[in-house]
Amino acid sequence: MRSAGYVVGLGLLIFAGAALVAQLFSLWASGAYQPISIGSMWFAANANSLVGLQALIEKNLGSMVWAPIQFVLAAPAWLSLAVPGALLVLACRPRQRGLGGL
Repeated sequence: MRSAGYVVGLGLLIFAGAALVAQLFSLWASGAYQPISIGSMWFAANANSLVGLQALIEKNLGSMVWAPIQFVLAAPAWLSLAVPGALLVLACRPRQRGLGGL
């Protein structure tokens, strides 16, 4: 189970790096900072599912639960992916044995 968490964490970090590179290219091309968020990417890919998720959460869990989710969706994509990725990698990293794994 630890190895699965580690692999998912590494995947999130790779996607965070790709999102950061895309953000830097966008900054370079336009000359102005326009944040790319997970919410905007999700909305561009399938707006109905994002609106449906919001309705589902607000109906079943309450509107106060949607606010933190909306905050994460509005944050820059590289940050929204890097934080959980780094936490998973640190929490699930392989254990070293002996003196530094030797």
